[in-house]
Amino acid sequence: MGSLVRHDAAGLEQMAQHDEWQFLLAGEGERRWLALGSHPAVGVRQQAVQHRLQVRLSRQDFREQAQATLRQWQRWRDAGLAVAGYVGYDLGAALEGIQPQRNATMWPDADLCAFAPDDLETTTLPTFAPRAALPLPDSLTQQRAWFQHAVGQALDAIRAGEVYQVNLSVAADLRFAAQRLVPELLAAILTVQPVPYAMVWKGASATLLSGSMEQFLRVQGPAVQSRPIKGTALRHAEAMADQLAAQDLAHSVKERAENTMIVDMIRNDLQRASHWQSVRVATLCAPTPYATLWHLESEVHGTLRVPDDRVALLTATLPPASVTGCPKIQATQVIGRLEHRWRGPYCGALGLDLPGVGLDLAVGIRQVWLEPDVATLQVGAGIVAQSDPEREWQELCIKAQSALRLLATLQDGGC
Repeated sequence: MGSLVRHDAAGLEQMAQHDEWQFLLAGEGERRWLALGSHPAVGVRQQAVQHRLQVRLSRQDFREQAQATLRQWQRWRDAGLAVAGYVGYDLGAALEGIQPQRNATMWPDADLCAFAPDDLETTTLPTFAPRAALPLPDSLTQQRAWFQHAVGQALDAIRAGEVYQVNLSVAADLRFAAQRLVPELLAAILTVQPVPYAMVWKGASATLLSGSMEQFLRVQGPAVQSRPIKGTALRHAEAMADQLAAQDLAHSVKERAENTMIVDMIRNDLQRASHWQSVRVATLCAPTPYATLWHLESEVHGTLRVPDDRVALLTATLPPASVTGCPKIQATQVIGRLEHRWRGPYCGALGLDLPGVGLDLAVGIRQVWLEPDVATLQVGAGIVAQSDPEREWQELCIKAQSALRLLATLQDGGC
């Protein structure tokens, strides 16, 4: 059965593993976490956490549990508390009535904490030297045939008219035993891939590392925006080759089609919680540079009908459209049929809801889970009618490099 697990202060103290921080977040660039201001990193120490909610969905009352999670979030916010943590992909799917997948290893479907806004602290981060990526683990490369077969099945669903696009992912485990404190983990994320939305979250038995470049939702007053990413290309050291890669990405029929479909879904999701005709596309398919990759990004704006209603907004928008497919419910059903496993925090939403400042959530991508002796990474690719199974596999392996560079830096790097 599923459960809503609440921890008192004594229980939270026992969960402290090698570190006193519950979470830290940092970011780079103009779109970084809105709570950062001029600070390099902000976070909350475990002793400042007043309430904690961990959710594991059951197969009987999963939808009610998902809704109850959002209602608890709302109650904390209405009481003047800040909220931080993540809601997983499967919890978002449960809001749409889709039964969660299950496998042997299972982290919470949501993990949230509440604290006084004044307890949000600033801190500086150590410096790391980047390392070359670890080799692709066997647990990933051995899934090549399965992934390409799954892409073929997704293409069959597209040709049958069931979906237009579907996001498929692969999870891989590797032995990993390096122990680092939360500030070091966050510093390593930004060393490997400077992104707007880097976060370290301490779970009960594992630590979530997320280096996301994708904004899911940003709310300031009644204004809401989302910046979906679809479309990836490698960057090049030589300026002319780098610009050609950006131009090729910007003119790719396949990548533009995929991005445009996701934008249309986000327009629909935001409209469910926004004033009629307030939703508009501010940017469409703009090539955006990161340290090692180009991405196609768009931006969608809206004006919320009830700015403080987190239940309505998150019910309307979870799980993030960019990591499901089009149409969302059918694509989520196809994902469950093909992947046969739980996604957890991956492809969910994580971030911070700070009274007087706003809500800032990132899409849960570029993630690594650290357990005592195992690291788990998960990467995905969007499949459309023009997709080629081999090219999608190569893109997936490119995306895995950031996680493998992160693990190499944590394993061998000094600070």
